Amino acid sequence: MSGIIENFLDREGPCLTSAVSDHLVKIYGVAPAAARKRVSRVAGNVKRLAYITFPRKARFIYLSKDFGSPRYWRALEAALLATNSVYGLAISAIRHRGGVIPAGHFQIACGSPLKQARHLSPATVLQRLTQAKLLQQVQVSGVGDCVTLVQAEGYYDFHESNIRARLITEALLLTAVRDWVKKLGLGSYDSVQTRDDNLVGGSYPTVGTFAWDLTAPSYLGPMLRYDKDGNAKNGFIACDVLLGKGMTAGSMRPFIHKCTTLRRLRNVGPCLQIFVADRYDQDAFALAKKHGIMPATPESLFGREVAEGLQQLTQVLHEAATSIDPVKFDFLFRRLGKIEGAAIQLRGTLFEYIVADVARKSFSPTVRLNRKLKNPDGKEAEVDVMAVKDNQAVLMIECKGYGPYTTIPDKYMQRWLQHNVPVSFKWLKNNPEYQNLKLRFEFWATGTLSPEAIAMFDAAKATIRPERYTIDLKFAPQILAECKATNDDGLTEAFKKHYMKSVPETHSSLP
Repeated sequence: MSGIIENFLDREGPCLTSAVSDHLVKIYGVAPAAARKRVSRVAGNVKRLAYITFPRKARFIYLSKDFGSPRYWRALEAALLATNSVYGLAISAIRHRGGVIPAGHFQIACGSPLKQARHLSPATVLQRLTQAKLLQQVQVSGVGDCVTLVQAEGYYDFHESNIRARLITEALLLTAVRDWVKKLGLGSYDSVQTRDDNLVGGSYPTVGTFAWDLTAPSYLGPMLRYDKDGNAKNGFIACDVLLGKGMTAGSMRPFIHKCTTLRRLRNVGPCLQIFVADRYDQDAFALAKKHGIMPATPESLFGREVAEGLQQLTQVLHEAATSIDPVKFDFLFRRLGKIEGAAIQLRGTLFEYIVADVARKSFSPTVRLNRKLKNPDGKEAEVDVMAVKDNQAVLMIECKGYGPYTTIPDKYMQRWLQHNVPVSFKWLKNNPEYQNLKLRFEFWATGTLSPEAIAMFDAAKATIRPERYTIDLKFAPQILAECKATNDDGLTEAFKKHYMKSVPETHSSLP
């Protein structure tokens, strides 16, 4: 009988024990009670998922070889969603984001309320799924703490450049949605918040008991409610986004759960709930409409030109991890320039990729973007570009890719000198891999600095002992020279076009 069960699982894939029992009853005429007992006793290559239970004492079983495979996750997600399990919602949210999600975004995407009676919080869901060895928390270079599906070897298919590209594109999309909400007057003009706004305490925008990618209070007539004294209470706009994959009915379920649960809260005003994705299949679109949700796309909101620009951006950013194509970036600036603030975001992002490419070609091929460092004392710093020359030196560059006529706020120089550099230095000294290497910290700026900021830099440089580490400051002329030293014409032209005014050429290169 054990062989029959293994053959069934090999053919049909992972499933609930109830499905196997039904098979034994229908095909082999085994009595229901005997079938359940035989399935419960099967061992060997047949494994049971621990900690996660199903109705009527059913368990999720699978063959050892299937663990962590795509069909394992498809079957488990379907089994959990069929019972309206919040664990299924969380797994679905991560699966449809490529199997990995920034740890902070988990509370937005998983569909659970932050704190609400008779509901599991995101922290509890994550804890229990981790205990069941379904999820794990890992550090992804350039992204930071992430939550991932536990996948078998050979199925671990995400790459940091893909994750970063999606997150950057979604950040730009949220900028566009914020601009749209403001211009239409859907939400209070100065109160629109997004997940990328670095809110106080590292929190995310909330409406009711849920976190969202974007929120705003709304004072439109249909959104207002009045108390018995005639005082108006505002409603809300709440929006989540997901780019890169088409939405299915399953992938819409976490968002729908958020929306329907929120509506049951008596003290929360009406809420216009919007989801923005590249596309929806027929079932996903119908399910969203059925639950009163606006299933939007970049094209339906902003037109084909912007939608195509966003689609192209993800691919261009992925390619920019190894080389800069100025023609493609010019295309993006033209297509996405209609979004208020998009040019600033694109310029800052492109500059980091340019600096990384310069460091890769002139200093060391070992380069990481947006490396997040955390010391045992809890202090953290993010390094825009970190390059490591084996057994010799570490170069850490702070990137400020502003327009050539823009003055960079003094606070950025102050934080770099007083926080980023000392925190990063301590992290390097606590890491045996870097303890004996020459350490360099540089501030690359394409805009201008005030006399006060330059004075801060000069004062700090005068107090630093070179045997510990060095700091340096580079402006557009020096950065242009670094670009030329790579002999990459595309890289040089991209920098000149987007960051330069008329400046004299200088000659310098990274040693």
